Amino acid sequence: MSTLEALHAIVNDRNAPQIIRDHIVDSLQFALRNHPGYFTRKEIQWLAQWDDTRIPIAATKILNEMKPD
Repeated sequence: MSTLEALHAIVNDRNAPQIIRDHIVDSLQFALRNHPGYFTRKEIQWLAQWDDTRIPIAATKILNEMKPD
């Protein structure tokens, strides 16, 4: 989770280069769509609340497909 928190901090840092922020979002989106098993339910729930719409869309789709605990 700490890695995701660090990535979230970079994505929300307006001083970080836009290309870096976009790359992080694209990479997370790819991982969510192609390797959702790498993330815990708690991480996916947290990602579903991000401000950037691309991440929450992918995370919410995975949450909807997951079996309830």
